[in-house]
Amino acid sequence: MDKQINKITTSDWNSFYKISSIATILIMLFFLFDIIVWIALGPYPSSSEGWFSLLQENKIVGLALLSFPTLFGMILYYLTFLSLYNILKQVNIAYATFAAILAFVGLSILLVTSMAYPMVYLNDQYMLATTGARRISLITAGETKISTALIGLNMGGFFVEGSAVIFSLLMLKSKVFGKKTAYLGTLGHGLDFIRIIMILAFVPQNIVAILLMIGGLPQFIWLVIVGIKFFHLGQGKSITSQIVQ
Repeated sequence: MDKQINKITTSDWNSFYKISSIATILIMLFFLFDIIVWIALGPYPSSSEGWFSLLQENKIVGLALLSFPTLFGMILYYLTFLSLYNILKQVNIAYATFAAILAFVGLSILLVTSMAYPMVYLNDQYMLATTGARRISLITAGETKISTALIGLNMGGFFVEGSAVIFSLLMLKSKVFGKKTAYLGTLGHGLDFIRIIMILAFVPQNIVAILLMIGGLPQFIWLVIVGIKFFHLGQGKSITSQIVQ
């Protein structure tokens, strides 16, 4: 049987849900843009010298491949996860809190280790360098940043995708989102979570890429549905939080 708890749509959260709705849809668009850029303009340079050359030859392409839109998407993701926490804490506050902490830690790792701004800065310094020694030091700094960004991408992604899986599982007990949304999130984010574990275990990239291709679409659909749900909540509609027994 279903047990109604209480309405989660309050005047204090209405405007925040509206903002979160827009943010969540933008996140999906940023991620989609990133994939299109990689297909159309990739692959990414494999060295700091390659990035410097690309940024000097075509800065727009270089900035696109550095995933600046996705970087802004990571910032917006804080809003999505905070709204999910406020809704799903009524299902299980312990797991919702744990998922929110994982998300915030993961997003912070992704933002701090991103090589987008550092690589642009190092490229500008490289162009101004007047000695070979200075150029070599900047190339070395760029290689260090690339390796740090790779570690951050995997570790941050591990926490973020793990958080999304937990929130998706909590949706199974909430009538706000429904089981279809829960299954989509569990499938899409679950496959990405497994993919990251496989990367950390040094599984060949051609095998790992399959999981990314399969799990990508469910994640996009999940983000759209979550964004729409946030919008409905922001409108103050009579959507109540219910736990499915």
